[in-house]
Amino acid sequence: MHIVGIVGRSYYNKDNQEIVQTHDAVRRFLNNRDDVVCITLLSPEKNCLTKLEPGEDEVNKKIDYILDKCDAFVVPGGTYAYNFDEYVINYAIEHDKPLLAICLGFQVLCNMFCKDRTKFDMTERKNIPRHIGKGEEYSHDVLIKDNTILKEIIKEDKIPVNSVHHDIVNFEFDTLIVNAISDDGIIEGVEYPNKKFIIGLQWHPEYLVDENSLKILEKFLG
Repeated sequence: MHIVGIVGRSYYNKDNQEIVQTHDAVRRFLNNRDDVVCITLLSPEKNCLTKLEPGEDEVNKKIDYILDKCDAFVVPGGTYAYNFDEYVINYAIEHDKPLLAICLGFQVLCNMFCKDRTKFDMTERKNIPRHIGKGEEYSHDVLIKDNTILKEIIKEDKIPVNSVHHDIVNFEFDTLIVNAISDDGIIEGVEYPNKKFIIGLQWHPEYLVDENSLKILEKFLG
């Protein structure tokens, strides 16, 4: 049995109450496997923006107590990124546990390892119509780079993907390897070298649930 921790996303409901929830599409995607238990990962701090650094303080002990019990992690899409996202990503890398970062999660992963973090501005919305589509529909193709884990998984040079994002990643990385680029030149995928599975995707495999999405799921959970 695999325990997969999904980073919760904060929203306001119709009564203007702040709630933290799991994207149900992610849960349903993971449950294509019969051996998966999903849990929502919540920051123990009242303010999710609080800076969390690896260490031995009480906050980190609480977080690590839960993360230690997870076999893999998903950092999903959303509207706002928090330091908690980075904490989970760092934990997955340090402990070599599989991590799938999707859309916003992909952007957080990229931002953590870009050479100049000041270049990532999520307040600037890009006018890229082909990349602002519907989750259940193909929007464009991505070209998958050779000699990457993603290429080993997909075994294709080009695949169609959906696209539901405004922000784009367009900077150089330290450590990360670009594994997929859209047919109009936008970075769509990255991976961390020499780890089992640390992959970020700009598209949403959980909405498509097509053959390639299921290939990614199988490799993610082993």
